[in-house]
Order: sequence, then structure tokens, then C-alpha cells
Amino acid sequence: MNIRTLIKKIRLHSPISIGMRTFKTWIAATLTAAVALTNMIGNPFYALMGTVFGMQSTVAHSFKMGKGRVVGTAIGAFIGFIFAYFELSSPPVIGLAIVLVIIICGLLHIQHSIFITVTLCLLIMFNPNREGGLLHYTFFRTLDTALGVIIGFLVNRFIAPPNHLKALVTELEELCILTKRALQDGSNLSELEKGLSTLSLIHENYQADEKYDNYDVSNESLRKTVAACGDLAFHFKSCQVSEQLIKHYHTDKINETLSLLEQTINVLKGVI
Repeated sequence: MNIRTLIKKIRLHSPISIGMRTFKTWIAATLTAAVALTNMIGNPFYALMGTVFGMQSTVAHSFKMGKGRVVGTAIGAFIGFIFAYFELSSPPVIGLAIVLVIIICGLLHIQHSIFITVTLCLLIMFNPNREGGLLHYTFFRTLDTALGVIIGFLVNRFIAPPNHLKALVTELEELCILTKRALQDGSNLSELEKGLSTLSLIHENYQADEKYDNYDVSNESLRKTVAACGDLAFHFKSCQVSEQLIKHYHTDKINETLSLLEQTINVLKGVI
């Protein structure tokens, strides 16, 4: 039994939603905690926070968020070290340290790391029990986070990595069914629009992780299909007018998109 099959079985009997990402987070957190027992990690808290932070919906996002987390941690640690070393702790100076962190994170486009960066900066500034001294404490808090992020990224990359192409095929098949139903009676347009939004999100995830997959797919052809699908809602709404010429035009466009959908599905199924 593979991991994906196990997850499906758990989902069937669970009152809450448990996906592959949740299961992989458990694996990554377990590995990080195990590494902490070898004394490679000084403080499991920072490492585990890094691990969770690095477990994103796409491998590319994991890398981006993880890198931002490590860089942000290094910034927070450095600023906290400077202010603690010179014993700068008056209220205006504390505010200055926080503002510096925010400005630097903004300049480096890692705003998602501001909260944890400020947190570490203040912990270093105000922690009176810095084991091994200030420099030792600062360095190892940064290292702990980096190790946690790396473990999270590696788990997301190599253990059941997100199969966006398979999800894309599933969603395209669903859209095919919804489009045919809408052509018959036009009663499920809201459901079709939801499907189009889901397709757009899955395609974005696929593009983000494009360099990590090994599928031989024409991405330009896939982009054209997704773009054509994006116009389906417009064509269906335009079909509701009374002018027959306009109605026929948009109906033809829907049928063209439907044909393109079926062709793309067949091509992708031959790949995956």
C-alpha cells in the first residue's frame, strides 16, 4: 500500500480533512525532532517552526518560503545580536529594532517572514539565559531554523511530491462533464465557474513546480487549453441573449473549447 492510498483510506474514516500535505508535515516534523535528539539542533522549537513553514502546497513555494524564512531569521538574529551586544534596550530603541526588521524584510521581498523575524530579534535581545553566550546563541538559533526548513523542503520534494499534472487532468475531466451539462440545459453555470477557478489554481501550482517534474508535456499547448477554458463562463452567459447570430457564435466557441479539452485530456493521460 503506497502513501497516497493510505491517505485516501484515512480520509474515508476521518471527521476532518487530512491530506497528503498534512501527512508529509508529520513525517518532516518527526524527522526534525529525531535530528534534535542527536544534538545537531540546539533548540527543537525553532527547527520545527522552520519545518512547518517550509511545508507548502508546491515544491517551488516551499523553496521560496523556506529561503525567506532562513534569510529573515538571519536578519532578525543579526539585528537582535547588535542591539543586545551594545545593550540598547530603551523603549524608542526597541521600536527602532522592530522597524529595521520590517524595512529590511520589505526591501528583500520577504514580508511573509516579518513576524518570525521580529520574534527572533526580540528573543535574542531579551533572553537573559543565552546558553553559550550571545554569539553562540544567535548563531545556533539561525542554524536550527535553517535545518528545519531544509528538512521540510526535502520531504516535500522527494516524498510523494505534489502531482499537479494528475490533478490538472482530473479537473479538466470534471470541466468536460460540466461543460456538456451546461450545453444541454445551462443550469449548472455556478458549478462550472467554481470548476474554472479550481482549474486556474491547479494550473498555477503546476507552472510553479514545472521544473521539478519529469513529464514531457507541451506547456504552451496546456496554457492555451486553460486560457480557452477561462472564457467558457463568458461564452455561456453570452448564449443567453436572444440574437441568434451571437448565440450561434458563442455556442461554436464552447464546442471548440470542448473539443480542445478532450484532445488535451487524451494527450495528458498518455503522459501520466
